[in-house]
Parts: sequence; C-alpha cells; structure tokens
Amino acid sequence: MSEHLFNWLAKRREMNVFKMIQDHFRLSTDCVEEIVNAIKKMIAGDRSASNQHILRLNSKEKEADILRGSILNELSKAEFSPSQREDLVHLVKRVDMVADYARAAGRCLILLSLDRYPEKVKEVALLMAEKSVENANTLKMALQNLTVNLDEVIKYCDRVERLEEDVDEIHATARGIIKDLPSTTMNTGEFIVLSEFFNDLEMINDSCEDSVDILRLIVVKLK
Repeated sequence: MSEHLFNWLAKRREMNVFKMIQDHFRLSTDCVEEIVNAIKKMIAGDRSASNQHILRLNSKEKEADILRGSILNELSKAEFSPSQREDLVHLVKRVDMVADYARAAGRCLILLSLDRYPEKVKEVALLMAEKSVENANTLKMALQNLTVNLDEVIKYCDRVERLEEDVDEIHATARGIIKDLPSTTMNTGEFIVLSEFFNDLEMINDSCEDSVDILRLIVVKLK
C-alpha cells in the first residue's frame, strides 16, 4: 500500500467508507451478472427462471442504491480532504450507473421473447452481456488493487477501456443485425425494446469506462 493511501485510510471511519465502496462495486457487478443469467434462461425457454434473475437484479440494484446513500452520508463525516471526498462521490455515482443500466436492461429483457428470435440475435445479446460482466469485474479488480498496487489499478483501467471498445464493436454488429431482420420477426414495439436493450448494455460499459477515468485521477493524486 502506498504511504499516501495508508495515511488516507488510517482512521477507522475512512477505512469503513472504503469497505462500503467495495461492497457497492460488488453489488453493481452482481447486477450485471444477473442479466447474463436471465438471458441464458430466456434463450433456453425458461421464462420463469429468467424473470427470477431479473427480480434478483432489481433487488440488488435497490440495495446498491441504499448503500450509495449511506456512502455519501459517511463521506460527509469522514476526514477526507475536499478533493478526495469529491473524487469518491463521483466514483460512487458513476459505479451506481452500472447497476442502474443493468436494471434498465432487465426491464427491457422481460418484455422480449428472446427464445423465439433468430440465433444471431441470441448470440450477440449473450456475447454483449458476457463482455459487460467481464468489464464490471475488471472495474471491481481495479478498485480492490487501490489499497495494494497502484500500478495494477492502471492495468485494470486499461483493460476496462479495451473491453469498452470491444463492446462498441459488438453493439455495432447488433444494430446491423436488427436492421436486417425481416419485419415479421417481431412487432414494432419489440424492435424498439430490443434496440433499447442493446443500448442499455452498452451504457453499462460506458459507465465502467467513466468510473476508471475517476480511478485514474485518484491514482495520480495518490502517487
């Protein structure tokens, strides 16, 4: 742990805030994982199980929201410098967007009939969601290394940015697939919801990238 960071987290309240932030990261990642689980069950034709995963996603997103409020309250009491407090507030809010967009994707998914769509739609949906989980987990690892190795934080931040670029490419493929689908594949409303579903998945990854931008700033200040 760097000397600056050790001093930063030396007091009990400050360390408690950091542990709360780690828990918040974990919950946000769990939300994205539930999307993958829901997609897999829906593709398999088990809508009931898929809906259960979405319900768990909603529950975890609400839990993340409550924890975010608690973190912001604790940050107002902890003895961080104004700059440190501002960085952590922005970080928590950005990570919370990961959970928010996962929930938004879940709301779209529950309105779709992914099991009866063409295989290429199922494949690109699952691929994009799995990449999103990988990205969220990479973001979580970046935070965990903040108290261990700042150089590793930067490596994980770089990985998040590369994954975000991968997801951009997958999203472009998804848009092309949707554009070329026959009008008989689904009704107009489903086309709109499916497009929004892919947009929400992309925003999960954009939020991960926004979060590592703040982590990079924190690392620079700690070195």
